[in-house]
Amino acid sequence: MKKRFLIPFLIAIVVMTIYSCTKSDTTPAATADTNTTSATDNNTADTRNAELNNIGSQAIESNGNTSTTSNMKNRQSVFLTSQSGSVTITGDSGIRQFTVTFNAFVGPDGILRNGTILYDYHSSYAKAFWYRDSGLVLNITTPGNTYTVNGDTVKIISKTIRNIGRITEGNLTWNDNANISIVKSLGRSTILWQCTRTTVLLNTNAYTYTADDGTSNSTDYPAVFHGYTGGVLNCITWPQAILSFSGTFSGTASDGETYSGSVSSGSPLILNFNCTPPGTRFMYVSGILSFTPTGKLTRTINYGNGVCDLTFNIAIGPWNTNVTL
Repeated sequence: MKKRFLIPFLIAIVVMTIYSCTKSDTTPAATADTNTTSATDNNTADTRNAELNNIGSQAIESNGNTSTTSNMKNRQSVFLTSQSGSVTITGDSGIRQFTVTFNAFVGPDGILRNGTILYDYHSSYAKAFWYRDSGLVLNITTPGNTYTVNGDTVKIISKTIRNIGRITEGNLTWNDNANISIVKSLGRSTILWQCTRTTVLLNTNAYTYTADDGTSNSTDYPAVFHGYTGGVLNCITWPQAILSFSGTFSGTASDGETYSGSVSSGSPLILNFNCTPPGTRFMYVSGILSFTPTGKLTRTINYGNGVCDLTFNIAIGPWNTNVTL
């Protein structure tokens, strides 16, 4: 009797074991983590933030005068040169602030802008009037949140730029602390983004650049800093400038994914204004950015080795893809 009960019991165990192994072998593999939304949205927010710096750095050269860019030297007004529509700079040197107002403005980059940005420098060092002056402090806001870029509303929650002098190997250096949101057109979704970064004008003095991989010839760039104070004769020649960015950032992508990341000073993001055609796009030409969405693998974005293009590579674990803007 004992054998009669034992044999069915053993058969049941074997069947269960086979079923268990079969079930394990046929379990679908985990879906690869290839979501690039946060990477693309981070690049969008970073670009909008860099443009706010570019607009202010060029517009402040009017130094509080009520004017359009027509009285500014061509070397200063590339980004603010209108292809259609208009831009007006209205300033008050007494209270140390100025506004930049776009009206159906399309610049060399082909992007439509509308609305007003306010730049306030009243908390600067008393003798700091220009973007190039050590001690300049620019607090930037978007009054009424009217500033739009291609229909997306760019709202500045807080943003401050500080010129801390020629402290990085003799190059002009700024600190940038920003907290912005971008509401996509038609209210479809929102991007939230914050950064604490250091910006260095690499060719404050004459500068020789070699691609990171060492395969290209070195390129010489002229000094673009022409002295403190004074008028436009001393202004920075922005269309020939080369900037580097490093620091930390965090954000929430348009799909709700949160993330944080950094750019080390050893592989900073390089923005080269000499790329052709000048002033049409502001895109990093080299540098490595790493960030990690909550609960996911780290994303590494590599902007290349100095080539003036609009592409970057995103790597997530063993997977990677090129993105062209």
